[in-house]
Amino acid sequence: MKRLFWLIAIVTLAPLPGFSQSDQHYTMFMYNKLLYNPGYAGSRDLTSVNMAYRDQWDGIPGAPKTLNISVDAPVGSYMIPFRKVAIGMSFTSEELGVEHNHDLVAYYAYRIKMKKSVVSFGLQAGGKFYSANYDKLNPYQQYDPNLVHNVKNAFLPNFGAGVYWSGDNYYAGLSVPNILQNYYDKSEKTLNNEKAREIRGYYINGGYVYQLNNTIEIEPQVMFRYAGNGTYHLPFSADFNVSAIAYSRLMLGVTYRTDKSFEVILHVQATKNINIGYAYDYLLSSLNPYSKGSHELVVGYNFMRDNSKYTTPRFIKAF
Repeated sequence: MKRLFWLIAIVTLAPLPGFSQSDQHYTMFMYNKLLYNPGYAGSRDLTSVNMAYRDQWDGIPGAPKTLNISVDAPVGSYMIPFRKVAIGMSFTSEELGVEHNHDLVAYYAYRIKMKKSVVSFGLQAGGKFYSANYDKLNPYQQYDPNLVHNVKNAFLPNFGAGVYWSGDNYYAGLSVPNILQNYYDKSEKTLNNEKAREIRGYYINGGYVYQLNNTIEIEPQVMFRYAGNGTYHLPFSADFNVSAIAYSRLMLGVTYRTDKSFEVILHVQATKNINIGYAYDYLLSSLNPYSKGSHELVVGYNFMRDNSKYTTPRFIKAF
């Protein structure tokens, strides 16, 4: 039964053999957009360290588990009113069935200050170390040539680009995090020429903060995702989120994801430096009877050299 659940998870993430999406999905994308858009680097105007952990489809053995740690910051003295260049780095570890991926990515952003907004152009470069222990599977077709040889730390380099535009109460972004559609060629180890290829993903997101009164702010946000090429594509996906923010510290949000899930988000700016968030995904798909949903945790720490600039800390200043 456990192996059956493994296959359910694997088949759901990779609908056709030989293709996969290289980007992870996060419910709380709004708190670290660096993971989707290199143009976001330095947008908080301080050094920011973030951790995100996602346990997807809890209760299904072999379902995805992802850990990401990232850091980004503007370059130069914090005494400079506006710093044009920002850099960052992230590390991601992902387990999915018999697959294990480790990603290391570096980010660079060039920021242009407009009259009431900032436009940032970003680049990223890095790579993935891909491993797969196929001997842990019990396939329907014994001695399947595609599952005979394990893969150990196959390196798949990649690069991406993005643009990020933000003002005091709005943001918008467009990005392609992984431009190369890498493949791992198993032809030398199997009886055929099958290739496992990644698929390029495209992202558009945006949000706006409405000041409801002196205490409450309302922020609608959206994230659109598309992954595909001329041969194959994954279903279009979108997140529609509405969040209420109290005293610029406590946020409660709800999200509907078009690939059949409903999410609840709680986020707290505990101190000027520390923020913590939790999200729960309730499945509306056919996997619901087998899964307890998905869980996501984020923790962030901001290094503030000039506290006078942040007398009213706003975790929403992800812009």
